Parts: sequence; C-alpha cells; structure tokens
Amino acid sequence: MAKIKKAALICCCVLLAFIVVLAFTLVTLYFTVLRGRPPRVAATAVDTRLDKFSVLPPELNLSLAVEVTLHNPNHARFRYGEVVTTVTYHDTTVGQSTAPAGQIPARSTGTVGAPVQVDAKKVILHKLYALDVLTGALPFQAAMAVAGKAAVLRPFRVSAASQVACNVVVYPFKRESSLHCTSTVHAT
Repeated sequence: MAKIKKAALICCCVLLAFIVVLAFTLVTLYFTVLRGRPPRVAATAVDTRLDKFSVLPPELNLSLAVEVTLHNPNHARFRYGEVVTTVTYHDTTVGQSTAPAGQIPARSTGTVGAPVQVDAKKVILHKLYALDVLTGALPFQAAMAVAGKAAVLRPFRVSAASQVACNVVVYPFKRESSLHCTSTVHAT
C-alpha cells in the first residue's frame, strides 16, 4: 500500500511538472511567435499628375495617387478589406476611389492604393478656387483607411485599422506639388 501511495505521488508530481512546463512553453510561444501585432503603415508616395491647367477658360485635369506601404510582422497573412481613398478641396469631396480587398503574406511588405481622378468641375466652382489660383496654390487633402485582421490561431487574432491623411498642395503654374502625410494605426 505504501508503494502504491509513493508511486501515485511520483506520478502526480511528474504530471504537475509536465503541466507547468507545457504552460510555460505555451505562454512563451504566445509572447514570442503567436501574439498578433498590428501592421506598420507608412505613406510611401502621393503622386500628383496635372495633365491640363488653364485660367481662362478654367480647366483642370488632375489626379492624385496615394500609396501606402504595410509591413506585416505576424506569422500569418494580414487580410484587409476594400481601401477607400478620398480627396477633398476645402472640405468638399472632389474625388474618391476604391482599391479591392487583398492580403499581405506573413512577415512581408505590400503596397496598397489607387489613383483618384479629381472632379475638376467641383474644384473650379468652389468659392475659394479663384483666390487659390491667384496665390498659385491649390490645397487638397487625401485620406485613406485600411482595416484588416491577422490570425495565427483563432484565439490569437489581431484586428487593425489604419488611417493615412495627407495634405497636398499643388502649384499649377510651376507644375509641382508638396505634401505632408501622417499615419495612425489602431489595434484591437
């Protein structure tokens, strides 16, 4: 009977040690490999293409292309939904485009974006257009939102949404532009 109690005690101790080692291994795996991390986002390019501009008669043919680079640090692919890019001129929406949903493979980088054709009629008819032409600078704001998920295993899923906002100033007489972009990522 004493041998059975001693064997049962050894068996319980071995089982408890195994459970502790297994728990430690799973916690370590979670914090090093499986834990989802939000993607890193950076606006890589805002390409302005001014094909036509004249003061009299008022003409404007302008397109903006905002491209965002997403780096996926996870060990699973990052899937994102449709990416909407909106261009505004003095708080009036003058263009919008949509890029299809996609994915970025594990531990790699991808570029997302779509060109936006600016609605020249809305820009030219805006009350501040004449003043902006006199100063030689047309201020636009481009905004893009990307939202998606990365899941190594179902309980280790991370959702992230990022917004990129760019202030673009087009100098039509010089055929140049300047920009300043900021990006934020919100992980849930």
